Amino acid sequence: MITAGQRDYIEDHAYVPEHILQYVTAISQAEPFLFEDFLIYVKKDHLIFVGYPLLESFEEKRMNRVLEEVIKCFKPESVSLTAPVIPSYLNGHSHPPSDHYYRLDLSALSISQKQRNMLNRAGRELSIRKGKNFDKEHSHLIDRFLKTHPVDEGTRFIFKRIGKYLSLSTTAWIFDARDPQGELIAFDIADFNPKGYAIYMFNFRSASHYVPGASDLLLSEVIRQAKNEKKKYLNLGLGINTGVIFFKKKWGGVPFLSYTFHLYRTSRKGNLEALLQKL
Repeated sequence: MITAGQRDYIEDHAYVPEHILQYVTAISQAEPFLFEDFLIYVKKDHLIFVGYPLLESFEEKRMNRVLEEVIKCFKPESVSLTAPVIPSYLNGHSHPPSDHYYRLDLSALSISQKQRNMLNRAGRELSIRKGKNFDKEHSHLIDRFLKTHPVDEGTRFIFKRIGKYLSLSTTAWIFDARDPQGELIAFDIADFNPKGYAIYMFNFRSASHYVPGASDLLLSEVIRQAKNEKKKYLNLGLGINTGVIFFKKKWGGVPFLSYTFHLYRTSRKGNLEALLQKL
């Protein structure tokens, strides 16, 4: 479990979505714990290990040691590991980063005239509303996205529980872009839980009613909110694909963290101990 003091510490130093307790617990229904400077979540025989230390600099050897200690403590049958690097001992070879987190320094934000023109055009067609209400319109856009895009089961599971996450979160907001008739054209979800960061969580757009610049207009409102709350950075999330990377770089986002993910089954003894016994 997490104490009140640990919760404050986590919020003070969080910088990736996996550090947001209300998000991960709502999606996974797992219980959070803080081990040294690493956040973990446990549900029955499954362990989620967030390999991004909250305050201290990342050291692979230290992460490996804490991971093995956590495995010995909770004895999970399976582990989800998210980290800058994945230990090679897990399956005998190295894991190159599959993606990167992108970050926008809000103090250095510079919007080009071309972007301003796009925002002005989109602003003439759309209005932005910030709220907490997640309804059938939002679910419909998510369902349409899932039907038209190849998505792995893990991502599909997360998308299906977005409503649950929003119902439990006190720091996540929905930013709607609507046309003059009130139709939902696109929406963003951003979380402002970390002290120094805002986290750009999700973006969905209508496949049947495309308005150029809708996502840019939404992001500009997320940035405005982040600045109002005195955040230093906006974590723009993962690159995902070339189109998403272009969008994030256009706004000044730069890769600042390597991202790798590995799901594996583990013996009760722990992988490193089992490996050493074979030597």
